[in-house]
Amino acid sequence: MNGRKAVVCAALCAAVLAVGGAVRRVHTVSASAKPSAEYILIDPGHGGKDPGASTADGMAEDDINLSVALTLRDMLTLCGYPVRMTRTADTLVEGSGVSDNWKKNDMYNRLAMYDAALLTVSIHQNHFSQTKYFGTQVFYAPALPQSKDIAGCIRETVVRLLQPENKREIKPAEKSIFLLTNTKKPAVIVECGFLSNPDEAAKLSDPAYRQQMAFAVCCGVLQYAP
Repeated sequence: MNGRKAVVCAALCAAVLAVGGAVRRVHTVSASAKPSAEYILIDPGHGGKDPGASTADGMAEDDINLSVALTLRDMLTLCGYPVRMTRTADTLVEGSGVSDNWKKNDMYNRLAMYDAALLTVSIHQNHFSQTKYFGTQVFYAPALPQSKDIAGCIRETVVRLLQPENKREIKPAEKSIFLLTNTKKPAVIVECGFLSNPDEAAKLSDPAYRQQMAFAVCCGVLQYAP
């Protein structure tokens, strides 16, 4: 995407946020559509019987992930990008099972979707035993140089637009992050914030802040995307 188009798209998304309306969902490619390598995949982490982390008052990570991801999808669609989602409801991505292990099925089905996409942005939330830690952090697929570029773009826009105090750097995924270390296509995981930090958890529980987070991530994708 050229710089002028990126600015126009970001302005459109910002206008939607300013008036508090929902982005009109048009031309979004459904999860059941014919595969194409020309779409961006948005992956809301966890889902169903795998809720992930949670805030102190019980809001589950998978719900926050899905909220941010759906808004991100709509913003990218508004800017003319074909977009697919790994999930659009509170479910796992089990599909056709490769084993009797539901978690393994979920991971391998997501991986197949990663490998069919142009690039993947996965949305997650962080959690740690100490409550002092905060801030968005982006992990990237270490074997694919484009992934590092995407991660850098997203980090820059999140810091510039939403978290100027955030000093966290992008990081290559360790082997324990299955999807990023096994995908054959560019991919990143955006850990939007720490649910273990009371202030950040309160922000992420707010729909308006989640929209702002989606906007910041969208701007990073637009900064990178061709």
